[in-house]
Amino acid sequence: MTRPLSPGVAFGCAELLGAASRNALTPSGALSLPLSSVPARDVLDASFSLRWLEVSTEGILILTVRGERALSISDDRLRLRQLVLDHVEAETPPWLHLAPAGRRETLLHAPDGIRQVLVEAGLAYGDDIDAVSFWDGLAARARGTRDAALSEIGRRGERLTIARERERTGFWPKWVALDSSSDGYDVLSQLSAEDRRRLTIEVKATERQLPHAFFHLTRNEWETAEECLHHAFHLWDLSGSEPRLAVLTVPQVATHIPADIGEGSWESAAIPFRAFASQFDG
Repeated sequence: MTRPLSPGVAFGCAELLGAASRNALTPSGALSLPLSSVPARDVLDASFSLRWLEVSTEGILILTVRGERALSISDDRLRLRQLVLDHVEAETPPWLHLAPAGRRETLLHAPDGIRQVLVEAGLAYGDDIDAVSFWDGLAARARGTRDAALSEIGRRGERLTIARERERTGFWPKWVALDSSSDGYDVLSQLSAEDRRRLTIEVKATERQLPHAFFHLTRNEWETAEECLHHAFHLWDLSGSEPRLAVLTVPQVATHIPADIGEGSWESAAIPFRAFASQFDG
């Protein structure tokens, strides 16, 4: 793509798709069209890079399957989201490696044009299901799809914690993990409806039966738990018809944390859910 992706290029591509679907348009003919606020050459090149357009044997621009799909999306924000996904699929851009670190890190360090597209696509803020799925999907593409299922289970646990904290305190907690994976906890709540002091929460969830389930705790997550004045662990058992929750304190988890010995140091601990079986509600 000769010109970096931007909202202007994106909307120009949409206009070009519409023109190519209505008329027998050649590439040279496309260059004479007034497309968005950017040069037609940049729009045409982007449409080829996105694999939205191709040239037929007769020299006419025709829509690909991806192009037909993009044109069929009437909502501008949804079309921008699809454009980002097609851009990632077609080019695996360097900024994609930021996605597993979270939304905030991606928006902070991605190229200006991409950041603007993400903002106009309604993806910079909010935690609606579609936005969360978009960011999780983007991170899964960066990591490889092997982690996608585990990521969705984790997000389900985080959603349950947010709903539980909203009911418990009367205030909406902050979904920290959606914006960054580096803070060392997932949800920021408060001690109670009356006590506004910070409560940080690390969430772990499983769909496996408790005797066979483990959660992994990183060193960063544990050190954060130790440093925070008020911290809790939420373990969600999703194996039954109704979710069950165990709320754990730092001292309760501490007995299962490994120690550094000699020259070795631990980075991640696998802790069995069954160690806390008696703590689950229901």
